[in-house]
This record gives sequence, C-alpha cells and structure tokens, in this order.
Amino acid sequence: MSDFIATPIYTLEEIRLGLSSRAPLQERSQQRVALGLQAAERLLVSKGPEETSIPEIAIESGVPRASLYQFYPNKYAIFAHLAQIHLLRLEHIVKAKTLEGINSKLQNLEVMVTLLANIVADYYDASPVASILVLGGPFSQTSYQAQEAMIENITHTIRKFFSQVNPPLAIPEQPDVVTLVIEIAFTCMKHGYYRESFISPMIREQAARAAIAYLKSWEKV
Repeated sequence: MSDFIATPIYTLEEIRLGLSSRAPLQERSQQRVALGLQAAERLLVSKGPEETSIPEIAIESGVPRASLYQFYPNKYAIFAHLAQIHLLRLEHIVKAKTLEGINSKLQNLEVMVTLLANIVADYYDASPVASILVLGGPFSQTSYQAQEAMIENITHTIRKFFSQVNPPLAIPEQPDVVTLVIEIAFTCMKHGYYRESFISPMIREQAARAAIAYLKSWEKV
C-alpha cells in the first residue's frame, strides 16, 4: 500500500468540499472528517466499495459513528466527497500542464494530447481510490456531477491551447468538441481499468489516438 493511501492529507478546502451547510467549522470536526476520509480510502483499497461501510469507517478511524453521520448520511456520500477531492486535484494538474503548453507556445497537437493522456493515467494509476471511485464509478449522482463539473472547468483552458496548434483547428462549441474529446479519452481509460485494473501503456496510446483522430477531423481546410 502506498504512503498516499496510508496517510492521505487533505486541505481545508478539500475537507469542506461538497459538504455545503454541513461543512465542519470547528477544528475538532475538521479533524474527524479528515480521519473518516483517510479511513474510507484505506478500506476502499483493502476491502472495496461493497464491503466498506460507515460502521467499518468508524472503527478504522476511531471517529464515533454518530460524528460521521453528522456529515454523511451514508457511505456513498463519503465516496462522493472523496471523488470530488480527487477530481479537483486532477483538474489542477491538467490545467497547469495545459497552461505550460500555452505559455511555451507548443503547437504540436499529438504531443500535447499524448502528454495530457499520460498525466491523467499517471494520476489514476498512482491513486487507487481515484480509480475505484471515478474509473470504476460513479457511485452516485453527486459523483457524476463532480466528474462533469471537472470536465467543464478544464475545457476553457484546453480550448485555448487548441486555438494555437498548427495546423489550426476549427473547434465549435456546438457540438462541444472539447468536452467530447475528453469523454472519448476517458471512456478508453475506463475500459482499460475495467479489464486490467490499471491504465496500461497500450490503453494510454489508444486513448490519445482516439482523441487525436477526432480532433483532426476538425482541422481547418
């Protein structure tokens, strides 16, 4: 088990993410939420989502069950919170790498798409819980909405990069080609994870090739 899974660290923003009116305000409550999330991550890896439960999380974390129920009505709410955390982290990584490409005036579509595909795959392969909850899910409507929100949040940055590639692309917003190309690559990764429990080099290559082929159909003539 990796150190990331054994002792995950969460920022205050991540602890409060998605809890809205139930967000913990006191430091003690924030610590309890963090301990519950850490325990849930360990149990998801060791037992899987089906065998993970709030009573098990309470035992693993040392946090009273009643305290967990104060913030989470069921285990799927905890899963959704963890999925949101990992998707937010992935969003930051993808945005940063895309901005690097923009700032360095990278114009090669194939290089950038392949780079992004590998960055995303690296994150999932290094984060078993992200793979379980996102590639193996979603387990709830909230998790699905978090996934779609992440895609929406990175489309503007990726669209900006596509505007500078050579040969140029005529990327329309209707249909939303940027969202569709992200979904194409993501579907390939979900398939690879389902078959092999990780994203293999072959699947990474196929995800990039599928995305590139679709994008090239929008090259300006």
